[in-house]
Amino acid sequence: MPGTLNTERAITAQNARRIACDAEILPIVLGGDSLPLAVGRAKRTAPIHIRAALLRRDGVCAFPGCDRPPGTPEAHHVQHWVDGGRTDLDNMVMLCGHHHRTLHNQRWDITMRDGRPEFIPPPTVDPRRTPRPGGRALPARHRVYLRELIPAPRGPAGES
Repeated sequence: MPGTLNTERAITAQNARRIACDAEILPIVLGGDSLPLAVGRAKRTAPIHIRAALLRRDGVCAFPGCDRPPGTPEAHHVQHWVDGGRTDLDNMVMLCGHHHRTLHNQRWDITMRDGRPEFIPPPTVDPRRTPRPGGRALPARHRVYLRELIPAPRGPAGES
């Protein structure tokens, strides 16, 4: 049954999953008395060491042919976290915001082959659903841009 937003527009379960995909949301199942029956796993978002490994493997976006400028890459679960997917390198892929939305809206599938993501287009894009290898080396101009975003290390509090 779809819920509603404060705009009174309906929101489907699929849209709720897409919105929550990279958000810090912890699902809680409530009983009729509004007491928690089940609390989801606390580590849904990728910790920094997994994000670093994803960036090294996938670059900013693993979607085939992505040439978008770097922004804030999003760690996406291949098998959705709410469906029991693990938050680890073998079940995650780095995507730019545009391709993360494309993946959810057009219903692309992802499989992992030899530790690398493979993208399977929906029938509306490719009726034969031919798998396309994902991941690419991060272009040098993007590496420089990302390096500039890393803050300088700070000393202990009180030091200048």
